[in-house]
Amino acid sequence: MPPKRKPKIPASALKRGTHLWTKEFTERIGHDMAEWADEEFMELFMNFCYGGLYDRNVLSHKTRELCAVAACVMANAHPQLRTHIQASWNCGATKREIMEVIIQMATYCGMPYMLQAARIAANEVFPLLKRGEKAAAPPPGLKLDKK
Repeated sequence: MPPKRKPKIPASALKRGTHLWTKEFTERIGHDMAEWADEEFMELFMNFCYGGLYDRNVLSHKTRELCAVAACVMANAHPQLRTHIQASWNCGATKREIMEVIIQMATYCGMPYMLQAARIAANEVFPLLKRGEKAAAPPPGLKLDKK
């Protein structure tokens, strides 16, 4: 059931999501999640991931996002891979560093997953990334409600 009102994303989660992507993108994720689950789950997710794990000061944001890219390659999670490639870029990773992480995953998950991820990065996401600019557009293949 769709939420009756625009869901309120916790402030710390909105701040981190805005840093990783954009405020609008983070709000769309929250709205979409509140629609297919509910506001309570969206708030739990946002507090745990963006307001919690992603705000720990143990790893740099760049390192954390490169780890997320590696995990998405391993899981063959293409929509999430697209968003975390963009977040890696927004946290200062270069295209070469992102691709190196993807290539490294051939050792752990095999060539098919690595090749799929490398093609997504090179053909779909990297063309959107411009030097000196934050990646702001939702990556190709990510289907979120535009409400």
